[in-house]
Order: sequence, then C-alpha cells, then structure tokens
Amino acid sequence: MQKIPWTPLLLTMLTQAAATMAAYTLSTASPYIAPDLGVENEDVAQLVAVVYLLGAMSAMTVPPFIHRFGGMTISIAICVATAAMLSIASFATSIGILALGALSLGVLYGSTAPSSSHVLAPLTAEKRRNFVFSVRQIGVPLGGILGGLLVPPLILIGGWRIAFQAQLLFALVMIFAIFLVRSRYDQGRDRKRNIWSLSGPIRLVGLLRELPEIRPLAIAAFVYSGAQLCFGAFIVTQLVRVYGQEGYHFASAVALVAFQLSGITTRIVLGVIADSWISARWLLVAQGFLMTLSAIVAAGYDASWPYWLIVINCALAGATASGYTGLAFAEFVRMGGPTRTAEATGLGTALMFFGVAAMAPLFRLGIDIFNGYAIPYFLVAALTATSALLLAIGTRR
Repeated sequence: MQKIPWTPLLLTMLTQAAATMAAYTLSTASPYIAPDLGVENEDVAQLVAVVYLLGAMSAMTVPPFIHRFGGMTISIAICVATAAMLSIASFATSIGILALGALSLGVLYGSTAPSSSHVLAPLTAEKRRNFVFSVRQIGVPLGGILGGLLVPPLILIGGWRIAFQAQLLFALVMIFAIFLVRSRYDQGRDRKRNIWSLSGPIRLVGLLRELPEIRPLAIAAFVYSGAQLCFGAFIVTQLVRVYGQEGYHFASAVALVAFQLSGITTRIVLGVIADSWISARWLLVAQGFLMTLSAIVAAGYDASWPYWLIVINCALAGATASGYTGLAFAEFVRMGGPTRTAEATGLGTALMFFGVAAMAPLFRLGIDIFNGYAIPYFLVAALTATSALLLAIGTRR
C-alpha cells in the first residue's frame, strides 16, 4: 500500500467528529431541551440547519484564509468554535441563546473539508485519493455515533446541559494535539494572500462555469447532503412521534447509530472500490437511487413495524445519504486539480451545506403542513432520484 498521511488524516477526521458531535447533539437531545425552553422538538433539531447554513458561507470564504494561515491552523480555529458552541449551549435559557451557540459553531463548520483537503491532497497518492478522503469523512458519522451513544446516558446522569459540557474536553484536547504538529503541515503558506477580497467566493462559483463536468456533481452534492440531514437530524423526532416517548432510547442509541455506523463502513469500502474497480461517479449514481428507496421506506414508518426493520432502513440511509461524501470530495479534488484543492472542496462543501440549509427547514415545514413525515420523504425521494439520473447522464457523456 502506498504511503498514507495518517497523522494529519486522523487529526482532521477527529476535528470533523468533534464539530459534528456538537451539532448533532442539538437533534439527539431535542426531546429534553425543547420542554425546558418551551418549544417543539423539531424546532431544536432544526438548529442543525443553522449550523450548516453558516457553514456554507464559511466554506466559500475560507480558501484565502487557508492559503495564508495553513489548513491545520484553521483546524485549530474550528475546534475553538466548537468549544464556544458547547459552552454557550450548556448555559442556554432560551431558544435564542441556543441558536447563538449554533451560530458560533457554524461560522467555521464549513471550513473542515477545505482546510483538511488542502493539507491532505498534496500528501496523498492519486491511487489512494478516494480511500483517504473517505476516511477523512468518517468524522461526520463518527461524531453522530458518539452523540447517539454518549448523549442519552449523560442526559440521564445530569440533564441535557451535561451532554454539551462533557464534550468540551474533547475539543480542548484536539486544539492541543493539532497545535503540536501545526508547523510541520502548514508549510508553504502565502503570507501575502489578501483574505478579505471577494475574489475568493467569486472564484468558487466560477468553477461551475469553467468545469462543465462538475455541474451534475454539484447538483448531487446539494441534494444528497440535504437528504442526509433530513434522515439524520429527524430520526429521533420521527420515531418518538411514531412509537411515543418510550421509543426515544431506541431512536437515539440504535437507529441513529445504525445510520452513522453504516456511513462509516460504507465510506471505507466504497473508497477502496473506487480506487480499484468502479469509478466514484458511478458509485455516486448508485447511492442516489438507493437513497431514493430508503426515503420511500421511511415515509411509511408505522408503530406496527418491528424495530429491526427500522434499523435496516436507517442503515441503508446511512450507507447512501451519509456514505457518499468521501467519494464526492475526492471527485471535487480531482476536478479542481492540485492548485485549486481548497477552492474545489470549498465549492463542494458550500453546495452540500446549502443543500442542508435549504432542504432541512423545508422538510420541517412539510411535517407541519402535511401533518407527518410521509409526503416530505416522498419529495426527498423524487429529488434524490432526479439528481442520480442527472449524474448518470453527465457521467455517460
């Protein structure tokens, strides 16, 4: 096996895990936070979309900062933002203060992929690109799993505020660990780069015009990521609505973990397959159609269904809606080329996060309008099927 940059790979993966765990705690703990703050469960879960909306903006503006300060330095800043979010959320007395915590994380949440890609791309052999970027993206489901496994017991021990406070140590350890190796991997910085210019975001959008082959991937990134959060952020609230409060521990500790764990396994397996046998583009097409199937099944959840059937579908949703991102980022890196890694992955991150920020609130609105999850999931299925078809047509051309 060709050399893999394990140190920066693991550190950037864990940075993503720390930030994602903090974000997903909003949805996992929502049934306990909401009564304290006098709002609905879905209102708290929807704050994850706030994190992603600001994350999309940060993804578009961060490339000049990465070129000037280095990817590992930006990773430290991400961990600082995570610690700030956890501190604010743990003392929130209203939904407004809790939203402020979400905002503090969101301002740098979109920087995770561009900063880590900037570090990893020049250190990674082309034949290992899909594997390395798939492993890097494990940080997302890993953070979700940690949230699903640790948050419910912490809530039982000391309440939902403890669930946020306990994560602070993880964020602080990451800050220290990255600081120790920062100078080794942040070499070649452009100290004269203008970080306040609008040319950065304009250059990202310009990639859509310069690279026609990137457009179907851009659409898929937007829709697939939106579907990912529709599945992930609302698993707990949907199953509590279907099975009642007694379904909470099953939803948070089993169904949500199945969603995230299958995402981890799939990323590694698909990374190896894409490097050796089947192109990443065709694998992304297949994931889109399987995502569609999972959304159709989720639309029919009923209290008469056995738990094992819910777990299987959550695993399918995780394998597709969560498992696609490593391949997608590897494709953005390939199309962007070595000199535009931060820009190409910044564009990919922005599109993914805009997809979350657009689709998750609309999904939440659909739950109220249609008095349930069935119609919103059918609409998600229609979008993912269309995106997969466009990606297939673009790949054939």
